[in-house]
Amino acid sequence: MRISTIVPTYNRPRELKLCLLSLARQSTLPSEVLIADDGSTSETRDVVLEMQNLLHDRFSVKHVWQEDIGFRKSRILNEAVRQSTGEYLVFIDGDCMAHRHFVRVHQEHCSSSAILGGRRVDIGKRLTEQLLAEGLVLNTFSKRLVIDSLSLGQNKSRKVEEALQIKSRVLRRIMHRDHITDDGIWGCNFSLYKDLFMTINGCDEDFLDGSGEDNDLGIRVLNLGKQVRSMRNLAIVFHLWHPPSWNMQSDKALYADKIIERRIENKESFCRNGIRNL
Repeated sequence: MRISTIVPTYNRPRELKLCLLSLARQSTLPSEVLIADDGSTSETRDVVLEMQNLLHDRFSVKHVWQEDIGFRKSRILNEAVRQSTGEYLVFIDGDCMAHRHFVRVHQEHCSSSAILGGRRVDIGKRLTEQLLAEGLVLNTFSKRLVIDSLSLGQNKSRKVEEALQIKSRVLRRIMHRDHITDDGIWGCNFSLYKDLFMTINGCDEDFLDGSGEDNDLGIRVLNLGKQVRSMRNLAIVFHLWHPPSWNMQSDKALYADKIIERRIENKESFCRNGIRNL
């Protein structure tokens, strides 16, 4: 099965480099990686060129770029999917590093009747700065991560328990890892068949900031009569620290809430302004 990994990014070239290096160290390699770039500057382009040359024997890297005229993440994700050649899509944010079995787990659990959603480990500010300075990939549960999570202050790593792989069905049920009950799909860690993505008409381009556009995908899959399946403690990503990039009380975030409310109330399984304009 051809797997297309989609990596959204915006002006975080050092983080993107570590993300791509982590994908190159997967136990199951993707067939291709598409960088969905929402208008980054030439620094990101230079990193992509470097990685294209470095990783050409692992997988192809395609840079899908659009002009920066404001937040249009959904639009560039749709364009990246249009240009993808795989039958299965795996999404990871460009400021995250993938656990070495990340792609394999998504492939092993894929289903035509479900979207798979995982969570992330939040790497603290200090450790993030160290990893970026050293160009070091963190792609498994590590002593360094645990030590950082036990440090004092607000800059330590969090949600480190998400880095543990839990495969036992019984244990997953006991620990409530076999389902997602809070806010569904997170854009940094999910996958689905391309056919299913097209059926729900892809990402809704009406979202004006990074709040809700990922959850919306899971809601529409559920409204279609399909499932959202939990990959918590199975498919794992490590999120590099950065300052918050949006305000959940902004007008744009409140507008996103209205879209979600309408989607749930009307049981909508597709959006009109998606990968196809309906």
